[in-house]
Amino acid sequence: MKKILITLCFVFLHSVVAKEGSMCNYYYDSITRKVNIIEKKKDDLSKMALKKLYGDLTFEVGQCFSNCEGDKFNYCNEIAKEIEK
Repeated sequence: MKKILITLCFVFLHSVVAKEGSMCNYYYDSITRKVNIIEKKKDDLSKMALKKLYGDLTFEVGQCFSNCEGDKFNYCNEIAKEIEK
């Protein structure tokens, strides 16, 4: 009986606390890094580099939407709006 109660508590906490997908931090960190590169070096980057960075960002923002929630999701949404401009 004790094991069942512990299992039910774990399942409840897991569903309430761990809402973000396991890959959220990976994509969020990658997006943040690429945005920083673009902001700091935009004038010095080749067209090819910018095209590649924006292409990667487009993919990773899509993955962020699938894996992240809360502030990280909102950040990815803001980046998506900037890419669409």
